[in-house]
Amino acid sequence: MGKVEERRARVTDAIVAAATEVMAESGAAALSLGEVARRVGMRTPSLYGYFGSRGELCDEIFRRGWIDYGRLTAGLEITAGTDLREELRSGILASVSWANDNRAAAELMFWRPIPNWRPASEAFAPAIEMVARTTRIVADAQSVGLLRADAEVTEMSELLGVIFSGVISQQLSNEPGVRAEDGRISRHAGAFADMFMSHYGSTEEA
Repeated sequence: MGKVEERRARVTDAIVAAATEVMAESGAAALSLGEVARRVGMRTPSLYGYFGSRGELCDEIFRRGWIDYGRLTAGLEITAGTDLREELRSGILASVSWANDNRAAAELMFWRPIPNWRPASEAFAPAIEMVARTTRIVADAQSVGLLRADAEVTEMSELLGVIFSGVISQQLSNEPGVRAEDGRISRHAGAFADMFMSHYGSTEEA
């Protein structure tokens, strides 16, 4: 990467950081390019050389958010000896903790707080990869006997998505910043894991 590219990358990072700061303080709907430009010390027209619109800036925050969130499960490997119930419980708590620490990105990822904004296909790609990874994890759990052989992998994967996103949404909307272990809803992570396993868990020895 040359000096020009390095400088552009640094400025882009600064813009994203400033936008995230604005959104964390006042909510995603309060994001304005003028305020972001002021915080990074540039004129608003200059900022358009990096992001052509507020939507493009949201796309980048959304994209980076899903990449970072995806790291929570990137190294997860399922074997016959995996305690799947515990993985689900700890995964829910870790997800809520991540959302607490990355509220601006989480709002864009799990809600649609900005009217008429929808992430572009390139920005949405990491989210699609996260869904695919979840599906692979579920399929692996089924293949080693941790989940019912007659259950549909897509159904189980989609239900997990609802559980995780639902708990995150409850946390962000009602108790932002409260520790995952102490949240009114998130503290029941073990119960959510039990519900999933009681319905889909295999009754046979793996």
